[in-house]
Amino acid sequence: MAAELEIPTFFGPLLLARDFDRTLKFYRDVLELPVEGSHPYAKCLSTPSSFSIVDGRWWSKVNGSENPVQGESSVSDLVLTIQVRDVRAAFERLMGKGVVFLSVPEARGEMGIWNAFLRDPDGRSVVLTSPVD
Repeated sequence: MAAELEIPTFFGPLLLARDFDRTLKFYRDVLELPVEGSHPYAKCLSTPSSFSIVDGRWWSKVNGSENPVQGESSVSDLVLTIQVRDVRAAFERLMGKGVVFLSVPEARGEMGIWNAFLRDPDGRSVVLTSPVD
């Protein structure tokens, strides 16, 4: 009898951090995402999605590479999208914490969302999004 095929489970992206503590604090303390774990690995959990923050130097030991942050380029090809209740309120709150945004909140009527763009400590694009009122 042939074994049934196992359906793979999506684990989620790993964000390789140059400065683990700074990146962890950004997502946990500034953006206020629910986070489990500590150095060298923490996971941001939000049903139904998750992503992990991994110390780049530790990752280089795990994967046997001399390069602590794989796939570096001048512009990250990863866009992390975080849905919030109200982009405009989140924008004001985060500006008060010193977060620098790349754009002000803008309604994207054709998509039915508001969004605002910023970068994390390693330069990855982060977009905050919420439904249009």
